[in-house]
Amino acid sequence: MNGAPAQPIGAPFPPARMASLMRRALFLAESNLGATAPNPSVGAVFADAATGEIVGSAVTAPGGRPHAEVRALSQAGERARGSVLFTTLEPCSHFGATPPCAHSVAAAGVATVVYGSLDPDMRVAGKGLAWLTSHGVRVLRGDFVKEADWLNLGHTLRVTERRPFVQIKLAVDANGRVPSGAGGKPVWITGEAARAQAQLLRARADAILVGRKTVEADDPELTCRLPGLEDRSPVRVVLAPRCGILAQARLFKSQKPPVWIVCGDSSQCGGLTGLPGVKVFDVGASTAGSLNLRLVLMRLAAEGITRLLVEGGPATARAFLDAGLADEAIIMQSEAQLDPAASLPAFGSKGMELVTSSNSYILAARAKAGPDTIHTYRSTAHWQA
Repeated sequence: MNGAPAQPIGAPFPPARMASLMRRALFLAESNLGATAPNPSVGAVFADAATGEIVGSAVTAPGGRPHAEVRALSQAGERARGSVLFTTLEPCSHFGATPPCAHSVAAAGVATVVYGSLDPDMRVAGKGLAWLTSHGVRVLRGDFVKEADWLNLGHTLRVTERRPFVQIKLAVDANGRVPSGAGGKPVWITGEAARAQAQLLRARADAILVGRKTVEADDPELTCRLPGLEDRSPVRVVLAPRCGILAQARLFKSQKPPVWIVCGDSSQCGGLTGLPGVKVFDVGASTAGSLNLRLVLMRLAAEGITRLLVEGGPATARAFLDAGLADEAIIMQSEAQLDPAASLPAFGSKGMELVTSSNSYILAARAKAGPDTIHTYRSTAHWQA
């Protein structure tokens, strides 16, 4: 994370403690990404106003309820009175399946709320903060606003653009090429550490998407195989304009997680519609037979998807980039070099330059994973240096 901003006026703790408590809330929120859809993953931390001691902390529960604030309040008990709440997202103010968090926080006698992001949902959108203020709770904007906004981006885009956050992941060799794949088996170019990071990306996604050709070339399962996170495998989505997927594919050998086939003509998917755990969504195809990716994303958002990991090959990744629908690109680069005859440029004819030399993306992070390097590029529409 970037350095914390200057201490807000009226802050209840010294700057270092303010930053530490918000970092804790952000850590909690990040831990449940991919598990709370259609709700955002929120981190909430209650601190004693006199000592700064944490008296309650929680993240939004799997499935989206209970909300983080309510879970953390339950931990804090009577010690919530007079405390300071650090939350990564404005507390909700609308009645739904549960009472509003803002009401619960005020009723508990919390003295101050330090928040990260404003909630763009028009049922909230400042109303949560207004309720708190009108009921005697002091409200402050916290540290790491940019980081909080990024963590909440899936929720924000689903509300404002009716689409999920889109993250592209590709593993490439030293020259920016990807294995072409063949024989129904994946070809690994990166090492175990980088592949473990790729599995973690799956665990933090609501859905993972590939194209039909990837299913044919690699015959993947598309599940999370990290020990202890097997139950965090996301919904598996396959783009198949004319269907054509064999029912014998490994995807269909288990009902969980479900498999969604997004096509342009459902009449061609008759052999798949009866398979357990499989849904077919017809979004219509263009005259050229391709799918409108914005319509695809809108359909996924309508089904509750807030975070989408695109793991399809170069053509699928290039399609999302060309459509301006990729919010983040994770490029895992090996030091090894592939045989040009058995590999392809990362993003089609333009190669990695489509991301690395584009004004639309900025290098947000670079990290080592064993011998490999992980480059994280983020859309400048949502992330600034």
